[in-house]
Amino acid sequence: MQIREQQLRTAAASEVAVLFDFDGTLADTEVPAMEVAFWELAPYFPNVQPEDLTPQRMREFIRVNAGKAFDIMLASVERDREAVGLPPVEEVRAKFQESFEIIQVCNTARAGFGLRPIELCREEHKTLKEKQKAETLEALANLAKTNDGVVKSLNFLKVSGFKFAISTTSPKSRVIACLDTMRLADDFPQEKIHSGSSDFDPPRFKPAPDVYLKAAAAEEVGVEACIAVEDSLSGVGSAADAGVALIVGYVGGGHITAEALDGYAEALLAGGKSKNGRGADVVIRDMEDLPSVVNTFLDMRMDDPTTCDRDHFDFEKIRPALRDRCWTTAGKTGVVEVEDPNPR
Repeated sequence: MQIREQQLRTAAASEVAVLFDFDGTLADTEVPAMEVAFWELAPYFPNVQPEDLTPQRMREFIRVNAGKAFDIMLASVERDREAVGLPPVEEVRAKFQESFEIIQVCNTARAGFGLRPIELCREEHKTLKEKQKAETLEALANLAKTNDGVVKSLNFLKVSGFKFAISTTSPKSRVIACLDTMRLADDFPQEKIHSGSSDFDPPRFKPAPDVYLKAAAAEEVGVEACIAVEDSLSGVGSAADAGVALIVGYVGGGHITAEALDGYAEALLAGGKSKNGRGADVVIRDMEDLPSVVNTFLDMRMDDPTTCDRDHFDFEKIRPALRDRCWTTAGKTGVVEVEDPNPR
């Protein structure tokens, strides 16, 4: 009987797809990628002085821009420059008009990522966007690592029969390079990597739902049978507007400080980036807790797929099994419950 039950469960699992965001979720790459972006843009911040480029300013930059495409960050800098009457970034680059003192500060920081001084590679890329893309790839190819618990969760999904794929805004080339460094290339062949930057013309960045819809279709699973795992507000918005059945927020990445943890989890639950106001259904800090959440979703589908929607999710029964914290929204009241079954 147990063998038959396991066979039925494996068959049911094969009809469910877990769609992972990449940076900050599968990979602890958000901080180094955002730091590279900061130092690419630093010479063009309006009226910046060397003493302004502090760790505090970089942390604030990461907080504000985490999960955003570089295009969006660059556009913001361009607007700030225009507002104070400064010329566009590419005009400054073409005329070599960056501050010498700022360049020296940037070069010191770039060395920590294995990147050459700006003046030695200035002409290798036509635009700052091209430069950022190439140098982020170069840095992450050396620095990329998985978030804690990712490998164990992927092993669970494989053994249990679940489908899984990547649904990201990041360029596909960058994801592939990081997966090689992280030794996850076998788990995610190219057909399982879906990129809002690389797969659409023009790009479709989150919170646009396109990349989640594409990933679900590629896995041949309806969005009503998909689980999204996301660390960013825009990513949650993307999954919500795509109609993904269950959205799992994740706050275990290195870019989320202990002081910001509760506020970030609440923001993921709030759904500020989705058109319908939907946020994450549950937020976890330890990726090893994902199997418990996924199993709860599977149980519900096996009992009655027609009731497997966010209004019926009740994670109270799995709280004792979790290794770490779990944030949920109580019913439709919008009140955030925070419990810590295994305080660290």
